[in-house]
Formats: sequence, structure tokens, C-alpha cells
Amino acid sequence: MIDIFNLQPNKVSTNLNQYTMMMTGDSGVGKTTEMFNFLTSIAPEGKVPLFLEFEDRFANIPGIVAIKINTMQELKKVFNQLRIPKAKDIYSCVVIDTIDKFEEFCKQYEVDKTGVQILKDVGPYGEGEERYKSHLPAVIGNIQRLGFIVHGISQTNTKKDFDTKIKSEETKLKTSTFNYFREAAYMIGYMWKDEKTGDRYVTFKRTINYPHLKDCFNLPDKIKTTELKEVWEKAIEDMGEANITNDVTIDKEVKQEHTFDEVMEQLKTFGSLLFDNGYGEDAMIILKKNLGTDADGNVISYDTLTEAQIEAAKVIELELEELVDKYNLK
Repeated sequence: MIDIFNLQPNKVSTNLNQYTMMMTGDSGVGKTTEMFNFLTSIAPEGKVPLFLEFEDRFANIPGIVAIKINTMQELKKVFNQLRIPKAKDIYSCVVIDTIDKFEEFCKQYEVDKTGVQILKDVGPYGEGEERYKSHLPAVIGNIQRLGFIVHGISQTNTKKDFDTKIKSEETKLKTSTFNYFREAAYMIGYMWKDEKTGDRYVTFKRTINYPHLKDCFNLPDKIKTTELKEVWEKAIEDMGEANITNDVTIDKEVKQEHTFDEVMEQLKTFGSLLFDNGYGEDAMIILKKNLGTDADGNVISYDTLTEAQIEAAKVIELELEELVDKYNLK
């Protein structure tokens, strides 16, 4: 329930599993291995991270729980299985590995679906580009609404500014894809391997050399990946005991207080009350605002709503109820 009169000051959680993270770095540096090790170390007892793989490099990682995604149909099957409650008992989070390959996967899907040769031929005015760019938000959003944190892995390129000669490591992702993930992520790191010792390190500090990074917890400039959990937890503990908690404070799962059928039943009840008492025109204004009109200019009926549109149904129900209360029809 929304109640702005009983809010408490925020406390930062030491539960690291709830913070979305992206790990970037050169190809072959060991990003998947280190993400697997880190996410396993912070997972609740009895749970493991699930890696959605869009390339085959995970095959040499012992113990990783991963599934190779070859088609959009397979991706949708994974999503449908994640909807089953027992999936929450098995998996602590979901990892997209790599986001770069997922981009290519979505582009190819749009090309194959429409039978053209290249993406720009999919519809007019850049329609194909817009279609493929919509897949990442949809996939991440759908998985998050089921209650899973979604992490990502991405490759980088070394770029050199022509004028300043400054080298920088930048993600290979399209700007729109990276910006979407960056907004959701608490941490974006760059990982590299010390060729002499074999140790792997990560930094989250955004600098002129690493312009794509993000650090919401003020971690040290350089961290050995095997010590990331302890270093991160200490950064939170240093905020002071009064400001921290062990509880889960971020929950993206959409919890429905009422089923779709219950919402629709209430919607119909309120609609009937309004029409039977001479306020049908007011109700139609609400329907038109939320559902629009068909090709003939007729207001679309709420009977066309599907279970996937439950949020729209709840908005209409709430606005109709406000009218019912306004006219004292209860």
C-alpha cells in the first residue's frame, strides 16, 4: 500500500545480490568466470545465478549454470519458465552474457522475421532499428517484474582520441542499449588481468580513460576480483550502523493485490453504476483517454483488455471509482 505518512529514513542494505551490475572488459579476459564467482559468493544459500548465454565461451567454466539462447522462441521459453514460482527457489539472479551478442541476436531476429537482408530495410523511417532496440528493455523489464535482478556482461574496445591522443576503454554497445542498462545499474566495472601474476582486477571509477564506468558506493580505485565482496560490504558498513540494514530493500517484482479477473469485475461494476445513473458520457471519456478509438472513431471497449494489460485495467478501474465516489453512487 502507498502511504506517504509513515515513511522511514532509507537504510543501505549489505545484501549485494540486489544491486544491478555490469562487468565490462576486453574479450577473453575472464569476465564471465569472475562474474560467476562473485555472484555465487553473494547468492542466498541454495541459490545460484542463471546465465543467459548468447555465445559459447561459458563451456570451459566449471560449475556455471547457463543456457545457450539460439532463437527468440528459446528466449521466450526461458522467460515463461522463470514465471514458475519454483524458479525463484533455484536462481538468485539472471545474467545476460554478453549484451553485445544479445544486440546482434535481436538485429538478426528482426532481419530474419521480415525476410530482408539488412536491418535498415525493415520498414520505413528506421523502424527496424527501433524494433530491435526495444528488445533489451522488454527482456530486462519482464525478468525484473518477476523479481529477479538482471546483471550484464559487455566487451570493450580501446579508442584513441585523434586530437588529444588519450586512450580510453569504451563499451561496444549501441548508445541506446548502454544508456538503458547504465540507468538501472548501481555499478559498472572494467576488468583486466595482470599478465605477470594472473590476478584479475576491476575498477568502477569513471575517468577520462574509463568514461563508461559507474560507482554508487565509492569503492577503491583498484580491487582484486576475489576481494570484491569484502571490499564492497566494507564500503557499506563504513556508512555507520544506524544507516545500514541486512534486509532486501530493492524489490522490482510486481505484486498484484488483485487478479486480472477481479480488476475487470470491479471495472464493470463501476461502469454499470455510471451508465445506469446517467453518467455514461463521463465513463466514455475515461475509456477514450486510456484506450483510444478504433479505425471508425469508436471508443475501444474495456472488453478488449487482456491479462497482459492489467496495469491499464487498474488505471481505468481507479478513475471510474473516482467518478462513482464523486457522484455518490456507492
